[in-house]
Amino acid sequence: MDEAGPEDNVVILKTAFLIGAVADGAIAIEWFLISLGLVDLPVHPSFFVGSGQDFQYVLSIGANLMMGWACLLYWGSLRPIERRGVLLLTAAMLLIAIFSDGFVFKHLFSTKQIVLGTSVKFFLVILFAASYWHSKKYTDD
Repeated sequence: MDEAGPEDNVVILKTAFLIGAVADGAIAIEWFLISLGLVDLPVHPSFFVGSGQDFQYVLSIGANLMMGWACLLYWGSLRPIERRGVLLLTAAMLLIAIFSDGFVFKHLFSTKQIVLGTSVKFFLVILFAASYWHSKKYTDD
């Protein structure tokens, strides 16, 4: 199998951007539905189960931010080489989320929830960072 080269930059970056946009968009929709009380699901990707109006309010704010980030990632997919830095920023934000889940909010999660949530986030960190660094390998800037 041939190693990926510079001609694959756009495809790799665009794929990473779109995976992130779809994941964030799906989570945002789920969070909107939970915040409106229309569905009773655990919150993904941490599988946290909350209740009450405060929880629904905070989740609605999170859903707005998540949808905004989904749009940002989609925007990045339109010019993936020029906007690849958004992937690195997204990876950094996911790392912060992993640390906050594991250290600040660990009392809210079971071990299974921490493992599942961290696994999903860590997969995306690797995808975004690897896509970014691969593209840097084949460009001059």
